[in-house]
Amino acid sequence: MSQGNYRVAIDIGTTKVCTIIVRKRADHRVEVCGISIVPCDGMSKGMVAESASVTVAIKESVEAAAADAGVEVNAVYTGLTGSHIESKNRWANVPRSEGMRPVTDLDLSAAKKAAGAIDLPDDRRLLHVIPRSYALDGLHGVRNPLGMHTGELHIESHVITGSISKITKLHNAVFDAGVRVSSMVVEPLASADAVLTADEREEGAVLVDVGGGTSDIAVYHDGSVVHTAVIPVGGFQFSNDLSIAFAIDFESAERLKIKHGTAAPELAGMKEEITLHPTTMSQPLTISKREIGQVLKERTSELFRMIQLKLEEPHLADIPTDRIVFTGGGAKLDGFLNIAKYIFQRKVRLASPRGLDGMPEGTNDPAYSAAVGIALWGMRNLPAENHVDERKISHTSENSGTATLANKQTAGALSMIRGWLPKRDKETAGT
Repeated sequence: MSQGNYRVAIDIGTTKVCTIIVRKRADHRVEVCGISIVPCDGMSKGMVAESASVTVAIKESVEAAAADAGVEVNAVYTGLTGSHIESKNRWANVPRSEGMRPVTDLDLSAAKKAAGAIDLPDDRRLLHVIPRSYALDGLHGVRNPLGMHTGELHIESHVITGSISKITKLHNAVFDAGVRVSSMVVEPLASADAVLTADEREEGAVLVDVGGGTSDIAVYHDGSVVHTAVIPVGGFQFSNDLSIAFAIDFESAERLKIKHGTAAPELAGMKEEITLHPTTMSQPLTISKREIGQVLKERTSELFRMIQLKLEEPHLADIPTDRIVFTGGGAKLDGFLNIAKYIFQRKVRLASPRGLDGMPEGTNDPAYSAAVGIALWGMRNLPAENHVDERKISHTSENSGTATLANKQTAGALSMIRGWLPKRDKETAGT
């Protein structure tokens, strides 16, 4: 087994930090070697709010995953999200010598360089340049022009940028945890890599990952991404609405959402009563499940209206996106998909991550799509490198084949995360 095939991915979310250690086998399948999930309270809407808390969570998660895999981690891929993420599609001319000649690998490298040669404000950083198609002497829609003869070559690409200050804060939080950031992956791309099928990418689909603090959007058509966006609303806001509506602390609101939450109050019985202890009252308050559902339905409807606005861009007018694929922990709320079908009038489904062998029981769940996607994106699209110290790989890790979750820290963290999952999904996901 080549030890240089190890990669480490970290999804640093508003509610949790998930670290996954993977490696590519000789048969080219990618398997999980270690995984850890720990709570995180230093992020706000996908961005670092309290660096010290985030660093502590990252360090604990990385160390637990490393112990689970029997390796020592020295570098990671990190997910990146937040409302500062921006994207656009652009055409660029590829400089090349005159005359009709075949397109070479050097031409393709020059094409990607030309696509990324854009003027950015001082506070913006280029994150991704993703080739979509090429034009050869006016012939558009060519996906792979290698070896084809042309005089002029143009490239259409999807370009994603982010705020330097926000990126630096996240980078420093990871660095302070004792690991090097190998690369950052914008999370809408990562989640799409983990859940969309080949047909969905070709025929057109909208991916929405509803996380703790953000909802990440990626639109695909003809096999490539055509639009990415981030909305600063996620599961945190759902719980916060309950906290405000019933004058209870946030932790109680989170438990209330998990145990009794629904986005379809019309299906909840008025006789199903719950007793709360508001901070503004000396006496307990009795409410119905339908009242809880009404609050969550309003927030769900607002989120969908915000998604609709993000999909009203002019360049999406002719893109056939008659299906929406939801993922992320926030999308598992009871009744969520029913409202989505009604508002969007499109096909909808809830997706779990695919593409990794050996995901431990309870983690093959929509809540972990971003983390899985970061690992897959890095393995498929970034230069080969090793994220672990080869001298520290244990004999057990080399022969285990799958993640064992024997590490007590990891098992304890998973137990804590189980408490955050809606009851319905705990039963279906085996958590």
